[in-house]
Amino acid sequence: MKLFQLRSLKSRLAVWVLLPSLAVIAIDLLVAWRGSEQIATLVQQQLLHGAATMISEQVVLIDGEYEVSVPPAAFDLLRNRFKDRVFYAVYDRSGELIAGDDSISPYQGSLAAESEAFFLGQVRGEPVRLIAYAHLVPTSESGDFVVTQVAQTLRGHEALQEELLQSTVRRHLLLTVITAVFLVAAFRWMLKPIVEFGRALASRQPGSLIRIQESQAPSELRPFAEALNDYVERLDRTLTAYEKFVANTAHHLRNSFAVIGAQVNFGKRRAREDAEQLEVFRALEKATGKCTRIINQLLMLATLDQPSAASSGGELTVMGSVVTSVIEELAPLAQQKGIELGVDALDEKAIVAASPRFLREVATNLIGNAIVHMKRPGEVTVAVSCRNEAVCLSVVDNGVGIPEDQREKVFERFYRIDEADSEGTGLGLAIVREICDALGATISLSAPPDGIGLRVDVVFPRVPASLL
Repeated sequence: MKLFQLRSLKSRLAVWVLLPSLAVIAIDLLVAWRGSEQIATLVQQQLLHGAATMISEQVVLIDGEYEVSVPPAAFDLLRNRFKDRVFYAVYDRSGELIAGDDSISPYQGSLAAESEAFFLGQVRGEPVRLIAYAHLVPTSESGDFVVTQVAQTLRGHEALQEELLQSTVRRHLLLTVITAVFLVAAFRWMLKPIVEFGRALASRQPGSLIRIQESQAPSELRPFAEALNDYVERLDRTLTAYEKFVANTAHHLRNSFAVIGAQVNFGKRRAREDAEQLEVFRALEKATGKCTRIINQLLMLATLDQPSAASSGGELTVMGSVVTSVIEELAPLAQQKGIELGVDALDEKAIVAASPRFLREVATNLIGNAIVHMKRPGEVTVAVSCRNEAVCLSVVDNGVGIPEDQREKVFERFYRIDEADSEGTGLGLAIVREICDALGATISLSAPPDGIGLRVDVVFPRVPASLL
């Protein structure tokens, strides 16, 4: 993934903090590798110098002959746990072997007295580091010197270099882990205001158009808060204009259909003796009533789409009173269709924190649907009860019911099970669902115990004690 494609602030911060750190660590490891090699080489050279010095100091010239007594301490100095092999050879000024291993070739370079040279080579097939040390023989009157060469294999040198490098790597790993831990803690601390700001936004009520307190936002988020407040103000103006448009539209449409209804009623009275005209006026009356109902439902949906439309504002409503009023209004329609509309229970303690307007809309749609969609004479029973401090509105009928696989679809706007059914608009249950969502209520469809018809249960949340 390319760096500029990272969307997370944490990821970007982590990348731009860790990448330079890793680059510095890589460079430091390279320097450490070179340094460990130099340190290991310097240590081995010092040991070789000490051994060569001890051996050289034991060379004496007696009666023209060189004698060497090699001290064991010279080899003890080079002993280690890696079992390096040590070789030595002492040559005179002319290159003749005085003592030691002839597999070490005489040093071919030029050396002044009391000087030394280090170099790499091979002895008996093994890579070694050698020292060639020129030492004046104290017993020589002519100032002769000998060249002492000591060689040691490189196992200890390589092990020391590796150990030094591993120690450096361990320190860097520990430093990286500590940096990562503190980086995570720092990210959480630095981004905590952003997270809290996001939670504060998420906790706002749906549709809330209250300005954000810019002073409470971190300085880095204040431009965002200002932009959001500007957007809220523009949205508020747009919604206000929309509400005015809806209100004006509702007023004109209702007035227009009221005039049409009055004219239809007048026409029916004048056409009492003309059966054909009377049938036409009845059809017009039915169509006008249906259009008026659709307009009212659409206006209700438009109202529900507004922010906090169904908010109770602390208003308490007795559910039983609302249901009683709706039953009285729909009783003539039920009687006309031969339906027995009854009440099973009306709990007077059933109180809902909601506007009566919306509760009435819920009851009217549920009871009205049960009556309108009854294909034959039957029964519709309404009940209002309290369940665990919640209020339940139940409407049960013994009509055709709703197939189980379509019980969720009927809550969609304009969905009708039977498209040929001219009675329904496909909006009633959609309105009920949206009112329930706005009030925090739940609605469920099921079959009655005998399996005939439909049972609708709406459960409203309990009223907060602070409102009672």
